[in-house]
Amino acid sequence: MEIRIIDRIHPAKHGQKISQFNNFSLDLRYDSVASPFQFEWYFDPKDRKSTILAHVSHFHIVEIWHDGEQLLKGYILSESFTDKAQETINTLAGYSLPGVLEDCQIPIDQKRQFINLSLREIATQLVEPFDFDLIIDPAIAAEVDSIFAISEAEIGDSIKKYLTEIAAQKNINITHDRSGNLYLTKVKTDLVPIAHFSRGVPGVEMNLIFNGQEIHSHITVVKQASSNSGNASEYTIENPYAPYVYRPKIIKQDSGTDIDTKLAAENALAAELKNIKLIIKLDRWTNSDGKIFRPNNLVSVTNPQIFVYENTNWFIENVSLKGDESEMTAELTCVLPEVYNGKYPENIFTKWEK
Repeated sequence: MEIRIIDRIHPAKHGQKISQFNNFSLDLRYDSVASPFQFEWYFDPKDRKSTILAHVSHFHIVEIWHDGEQLLKGYILSESFTDKAQETINTLAGYSLPGVLEDCQIPIDQKRQFINLSLREIATQLVEPFDFDLIIDPAIAAEVDSIFAISEAEIGDSIKKYLTEIAAQKNINITHDRSGNLYLTKVKTDLVPIAHFSRGVPGVEMNLIFNGQEIHSHITVVKQASSNSGNASEYTIENPYAPYVYRPKIIKQDSGTDIDTKLAAENALAAELKNIKLIIKLDRWTNSDGKIFRPNNLVSVTNPQIFVYENTNWFIENVSLKGDESEMTAELTCVLPEVYNGKYPENIFTKWEK
């Protein structure tokens, strides 16, 4: 495990490494541009190198590597120092480079209304001032280059919130890659699972969570007519995960959006499916092929003890990696593939009844 600090303030000290640290944690998130990390480190105020690496307010860039594989590139955002009678450790923490888009808004002197521009063009304009690039999955070139007649960001909304909203209209996901770039893509749920888990495997714990309070039987999206958005419309979609109860939900759609009511209802159903989660805890970071678990992959699971009676594929949405002097553990947060792939779901919990 290696942490490389890239000091932009002192070029002569560029690329120094921290190899002695403890209580490392990293959350790799697919549904976010900000994947946070944290580690503890002994700070020596008398050592010039130590002082430069931990310099408060410098927002150093960090690369995190493990066994020759880059895990993340991000900023150090916070430092915590403590002085006690005994020697104490200090904490450094941050997130992936595009995380800044969650904390920052479009500058007041930059236009917020985009006319006849594509998602690629809008995103390129918004990320241009930052320390990372925009990377687009070639498979979504057509969608990312289709034109918005008009799109306007609200004052006060973060850049990430605005980009996520307009990307959703094209059924495109916004995340980041391991090199710290903003990444536009779609979930590929036809891939081969990178691991299979079943009951009784040593070093594996599984926990299925079904939050029925946030699940509705029918979701209706209503769009009102306006002078610039066309006619009023509505669309209702049924949720197969509430087949025997009546729990309706009504969503009022913003009349200014380009997205149609059918797609809005499908997106709302996909969002509800996030209330079905599978948590897999492991005593290791890698699968049987020695590859570190990462989001945007599939795993298959068969475990009647958690009510998964048949072999079922799950999408890895988040991977939490932790390590100290005694162990390295991983926690995979998984959701149904239909959360992201745009397909209508089939209730996996009623299959065993047939």
